[in-house]
This record gives sequence, C-alpha cells and structure tokens, in this order.
Amino acid sequence: MIKSKKRIIYISLVAIVGVVLIFLGSINLEGDNNEEKLDVSSYTKELENKIEAFLLTVDGINKANVIITLDSSNEKVYAQNQSTYDFLTINTDGSESPVYITEIYPTIRGIAISCTNGESDQVKMKITKLISAYLGISANRIEIVGIK
Repeated sequence: MIKSKKRIIYISLVAIVGVVLIFLGSINLEGDNNEEKLDVSSYTKELENKIEAFLLTVDGINKANVIITLDSSNEKVYAQNQSTYDFLTINTDGSESPVYITEIYPTIRGIAISCTNGESDQVKMKITKLISAYLGISANRIEIVGIK
C-alpha cells in the first residue's frame, strides 16, 4: 500500500514537471521579436539611411542620396531534420509550430549613389572602397554620380 502511494506520488510529480517543461518551452524569452523583424523595404531604407549618413562624414561630400537594390526577400530559417519539421513548439492554444532559428536578409544586388563631388575620380574611388568594405560587395556593383 505504501509502495503504491509512493508510485502515484512519483508519477504525479513526473507529470507535473512534464507539464511545466512544456509550458516553459512555449514561452518566448526574447519577447515577440520574430514579428518585429524588419521587412525588406524597411531593411533597405535603413541601410540607405546609414550609408547616406556615413557618406556625409567623408571629406568633400555635403549631400548624398543612396538607392539599394536587393536580390530577394527575407528568408526565415526553422529547425528541421531533412525535409520535415521535427522540432515543434507547442503553443498555449495547443497548436504546434516549427521552431524559429533565425532570419537571413537578402543580398545586395547593387547600389547607386549620387553625391556632391561624385564626378571626381578621387571621390568615386574613396566611396567605392568604403562601400565595398562596408557591404562586402564588389566594386562593379557600385555606381557613383555627381549631384546637380
């Protein structure tokens, strides 16, 4: 009789721990950042603004405009085993969803820059080197012109 009570208590504790672990696994400790990830147009605009602000720090550039083109859209990466989603999160409503790992932003196809003194070969070379190093793209993907 005492052994069966201990067994029931043991099984109950294991069940409670299991429920608690499932509940904790469904909580997103980082907040709901997945929904706050930048969409492609926001990502592009943010990069353009950063580059414009950076170009204004370069000697000889007083005004700059930047346009960036991208190859594709964002890609979300989920935990998976071969072709099936084996890693699932159990949501609070009982539904299942794949485990989100990261988001891959699109690659830059090209960048067009218009700036003061953009017609100068020295300025073009300086900007091309800076942008190529910053974005990790080749120089032939960067085009620079002067502003009217």
